[in-house]
Amino acid sequence: MSSLISTAVDFLLTASLVKFASLWYVYATFIGSIAGGATNCVINYNWTFKGSEHRKRTIMYRYCLVWIGSLILNTAGTALVANIISHDGTAKAFGIVMESKTLVAILVAFFWNFTMQKKYVYKI
Repeated sequence: MSSLISTAVDFLLTASLVKFASLWYVYATFIGSIAGGATNCVINYNWTFKGSEHRKRTIMYRYCLVWIGSLILNTAGTALVANIISHDGTAKAFGIVMESKTLVAILVAFFWNFTMQKKYVYKI
């Protein structure tokens, strides 16, 4: 549930910035990932992994390390996939950007975010 909420924040912000503010999709992806990551951190600390049992400073340090990896993977991955599947290499189409972001977000969430939070950040 925490992932769904934070993903919704990420995608709504990214889509809005691309569609309505005409922001370059790589910047929009980065900003959306930051907003989604902050949302995810708060939800996971207080609810999912019950981080209140651990020191806040330790959790924040670990979360930031994982989050930086997630930001890089999501931003670079979206740019790479969007440019690969676009016909002209510019990835200007809104649909291509959002499809690329969706694919990359699923992979990063499953293989990086959840695993690293469970095994490293919150050590369950």
